[in-house]
Amino acid sequence: MDVPPFIGPPLHYHEDREEIFEVLEGRFRFHCAGEEFEVAPGTSVVVPRNTVHGWVNLGPGRARLLGTFVPGGIDEFFPQIGQTPPEGWTDLARQHDTWIVGAPLSV
Repeated sequence: MDVPPFIGPPLHYHEDREEIFEVLEGRFRFHCAGEEFEVAPGTSVVVPRNTVHGWVNLGPGRARLLGTFVPGGIDEFFPQIGQTPPEGWTDLARQHDTWIVGAPLSV
């Protein structure tokens, strides 16, 4: 993922899959299971299924994350959400095992 400054997803969880993030470039703040922490390149973050999480690029420049789902199977979600207005995100996300429960993190 190529992430613009000060951007991240709404707080959410996945019922059927873990999510693993590798920080490739930049700095991020993560929220995971009620805790917040900052990470830098070379850091891995493992999010167990049913765990509320989110992240934000702390800026000032673009940053990159590699995200892996275990098991996979929701690849088509990402291009679809990029073409969907925000008011449609909740319904689309539910179709892809993503349950939005809060606003994005702020910087």
